Amino acid sequence: MTERRVISAARPSAPSARPHDAAVRAAASASFRGWSTGVARGERVRLAVGWATIILLYRQTFAAPIRAFVPILWYVPDVVMAAALGAIAVAGLRAKLIPVLVSVVALAVLVLYAALNNPGFAVALAVRGLGYMLLAFFAGLGVRRGDRLLPLALVVAAGCAILGVFYDALYTVPWADAAFEGFGGTGEAAREWSQNGARRLSGLGIASTDTSVIIAAGALTAFGLARNRVRPANLVFAAAAVAALLLTTQKATAGWLIVTAAAAYGAPLLVLRDGGFAAARWLRWLGVAGLVAGILVPPVLAGASVSGALHVDAATIDQRLNEVWPRVLPHLFELPQVLLGYGLGGVGPLAGRPELALIDNMFLFTALSVGLPAALALFLVAGRALLLAPARDPVDFAALAIVALLALNGITANIVVAGAVASIYLGYGIGCLLRPTRRARAAPSGASAAD
Repeated sequence: MTERRVISAARPSAPSARPHDAAVRAAASASFRGWSTGVARGERVRLAVGWATIILLYRQTFAAPIRAFVPILWYVPDVVMAAALGAIAVAGLRAKLIPVLVSVVALAVLVLYAALNNPGFAVALAVRGLGYMLLAFFAGLGVRRGDRLLPLALVVAAGCAILGVFYDALYTVPWADAAFEGFGGTGEAAREWSQNGARRLSGLGIASTDTSVIIAAGALTAFGLARNRVRPANLVFAAAAVAALLLTTQKATAGWLIVTAAAAYGAPLLVLRDGGFAAARWLRWLGVAGLVAGILVPPVLAGASVSGALHVDAATIDQRLNEVWPRVLPHLFELPQVLLGYGLGGVGPLAGRPELALIDNMFLFTALSVGLPAALALFLVAGRALLLAPARDPVDFAALAIVALLALNGITANIVVAGAVASIYLGYGIGCLLRPTRRARAAPSGASAAD
């Protein structure tokens, strides 16, 4: 009987019946509530942040044709992002002076520490990635119940990416022989469409990893917008998404998409005999398991042979377990890096540290960038958001699914800061989960109601 009550309470028809939801609203921090009831009250700022996030997302979705034919437009979205973050800061200072001022100063110190210790170009790229995440985070916080602009933008971007991958697989794209360079012709940031004579199926993007995140997150959002009901259109979209991911050689992301979709959409029908948002608890624990595994797998399984144990060819995983992570782990506990990290831009291919050029683990990358305490705190915030956020509408459920997918993918991939697309989706998902108040559109009388 208790189990039935829990399942029924997860439905959107009775959100107030859950003590869980009341605890979330009571536990919402002042800074998050400040955005929802203060900064977001300025409708123009909220819309500007949402549209700036969409512009960034579509710049990455159509990265290859933009870089090949109109490269002058490549950095325009970065200017838009900076302007939107500036608008957030100005509006925030008016509504919540002290918290916003403290946050701005803390970010300035973080950037200054990075600039004093790392190459300028690497710091600039890392700060830009952090900006993507922050902008998308505030965009997620500002999403109101019933707003579908951002979720629909995610689905459309995924559809474009899927079509681009299929076209790339069947035909030769016009930019097949192009080499894409970074700002000022920097060779370090060059992305070639072909590597060692083998074509990289990335569709309309540049990196297949970015394309895979767009496709996987968009497929999960499509199910959420359909109120988590399995319908023919959703099944076709999901099948096309998995096929496209396999074409881009992102088999790990394809596998995590299947696992996440099964937990979100298969479990309610097969086990609970129910649809809607009853599977939120499955997604919560799946996401938390991904976060915990991202922390524990590198030290616990370092030196193991997955290929030998499972009798399969898992060369890339074995490389991480036997070469990459054992070389990286000692740096995690060096002083003062264990407390402060190497700073933004301090790890990665542009940092000038060959032993830290390839990490491929979200927690290790975060800890080596900002320090172990900060990394644990950030993962705790993400876990808290997964466990406590109510799932009462399609936006909530899609955000749960996206964060769970990215947490799982982060076990063997670095998807924060260095990965622009994943930073956008991760920031957006966590922002949506941490929305403490649900504001309906203003009533005719001018009053606004919390939903």
